Amino acid sequence: MNQPQRQPLTIAQVENHPLVDDVNAIHQERLTPIERFCKRIADATGAPAALMLAIVVQLVWVATGIFWRWDPFPFVFLLTFSNIIQLILIFIIAVAQRQQGQHDEIRAEADHDAISRLLYHQQLQDQILLRLAERAGIDVKDLAATAETLLAPAAS
Repeated sequence: MNQPQRQPLTIAQVENHPLVDDVNAIHQERLTPIERFCKRIADATGAPAALMLAIVVQLVWVATGIFWRWDPFPFVFLLTFSNIIQLILIFIIAVAQRQQGQHDEIRAEADHDAISRLLYHQQLQDQILLRLAERAGIDVKDLAATAETLLAPAAS
């Protein structure tokens, strides 16, 4: 009997898992326009470049304030300006953290679903292997008992 030859899997077939949810896409779909805006600002202000920019701006401000005497030593205008920006960023960061929490919940649910499918698949494979061993005439009573204890729900 001539069996058809199996074609090797392509990269696209290996990478395309229809039962695995794209958590990032799900999360992006659920964001409102304001949440997207807050996320962009939080991502930008959390970058190392933003830290370096803040340091440079403050150093330049202090130097020009001292040299030109338009914002002398206690740097009242610099402090006021910085406090206003910080107060606004506090709320933006809070929104971004809430978004991250929602993303984490979606990821946890997707991971739970994927792990459940894997465990179910593993149980089916165990049963298939035991049946194949029995048909091949291999004594699997000790293995079957071990498999049953693994499949039994844990007593809490």
